[in-house]
Amino acid sequence: MDNSNNRKPNLSGERTQENKLLKKTKSSHRDAILNGPIISTIFKLAWPVMIGNTMQVVYNLADTFWLGKLGAEAVAALSIGFPLVFLMISIGAGLTIAGTTLVAQYMGAGNQKMTNKVTGQIFLVVTILSIILAILGVIFNKDILQLMGTPQNILSDATSYLNIIFAGIPFMFSFFIFSALLRGYGDTITPMKFMVFSTLLNIIIDPLLIFGVGFFPALGVRGAAFATIFSRALAGIYGIYILFKGNKGLKLTIESMKPDFKVIKKILYLGFPSAAEQSVVALGMTVLMSIVSVFGTIAVAAYGIGSRILSVVQLPTRGLATATTTMVGQNLGAEQINRAERTAWMSSGIILLLLSLLAFLFNLFPVAIISIFNTNPEVINIGKSFLKIVGYSFGFLGVRFILGGSFRGAGNTVIAMILAIIALWGVRLPLAQYLSINLNWGTQGIWWSIFYSNFITAIIAALWFKKGTWKENVVNE
Repeated sequence: MDNSNNRKPNLSGERTQENKLLKKTKSSHRDAILNGPIISTIFKLAWPVMIGNTMQVVYNLADTFWLGKLGAEAVAALSIGFPLVFLMISIGAGLTIAGTTLVAQYMGAGNQKMTNKVTGQIFLVVTILSIILAILGVIFNKDILQLMGTPQNILSDATSYLNIIFAGIPFMFSFFIFSALLRGYGDTITPMKFMVFSTLLNIIIDPLLIFGVGFFPALGVRGAAFATIFSRALAGIYGIYILFKGNKGLKLTIESMKPDFKVIKKILYLGFPSAAEQSVVALGMTVLMSIVSVFGTIAVAAYGIGSRILSVVQLPTRGLATATTTMVGQNLGAEQINRAERTAWMSSGIILLLLSLLAFLFNLFPVAIISIFNTNPEVINIGKSFLKIVGYSFGFLGVRFILGGSFRGAGNTVIAMILAIIALWGVRLPLAQYLSINLNWGTQGIWWSIFYSNFITAIIAALWFKKGTWKENVVNE
């Protein structure tokens, strides 16, 4: 018999009388998450994240669209560098996920004091890490691109793009910190507004710097990088200013940023598996890109376009996954185990239905969709097969994302990490190599490896979640 409902998690040790009073403090976000209708609350939390993620896709699509006007080589230079950018960002993003989990569970328990403490410690740790990653990225990106087998005709552009992006990582991370903490608190609207502003600014600056308009120089691929960093930096810096003001429910202070190694240990304990998970994904993407590179620049360009279109499909997934993480975390913090579990299963059912419908629509018009970004017949042909094959696995990918978000909300980030390792290194990469090269299926072998990895890991995630061991991993001090 499952006795998890009777367990009494102790998120803050022995609470002071002040913390007991804080637990009773009313919060519209917290009340809805703990007591409101589950489905409507999920969508209330998810839709701003979806819009914010839409803006992220628009970021990438805008770069791809404008660079596509310069030719397939410019798109390929952007595409082949993206896995390295994702690798560096994923490490910091993993630690901010720890912030989301901790803020959610401390808010669920009504512990405002520890919520603010986590805010300061996350800012300290991630900022220091971002500076280290920026230095490493600038120094080693060209060497890694060469190891990936980057075609010589795009190596220079890819290196220039990455040098600029890596140098701006500390500014980008400031926005990630702000967004992750507020989402854990239950405020998904404010990060959305900042993301909309940043994206619109990027859209305006992109063509000016890529092609050279008026007094702006024509920088090509480098222009896309400068536009990204500038627009992200403005949003991130202002976001940190908002945290210092403290009028969004979280208060960042100099005092809260003084190193507290007990809290830092907790952040690393939760954040390391999340960082490892996202790093595993990024490394897997890098290795997969090296397999795609075997088939030439046209294949790389088609894969880059297909991947960005796939990111559109993931918009509702990531929105619901973030909402699920917050709801599971706060409900576990409030000791409402059954409500946390119902939230996860309802979110999974919703995403399976939505993405199945979306996959059907994408499979109806693959040529028209690919040709928006590049009219090269070879690129269109390879990209079309990507959408048709990978599209069948959209729903399974969504289920894995939702259940992964549920595990993170519970503080069990190790399971989400293991699922990512299985998906990429256990299934996708070995199959991609075997099917595309050994069996001579070409790029279609790579697309089928993506399909099978999504399907298999969705089944594993569902069985693992059903087992219920995640209920025993509420964050404790």
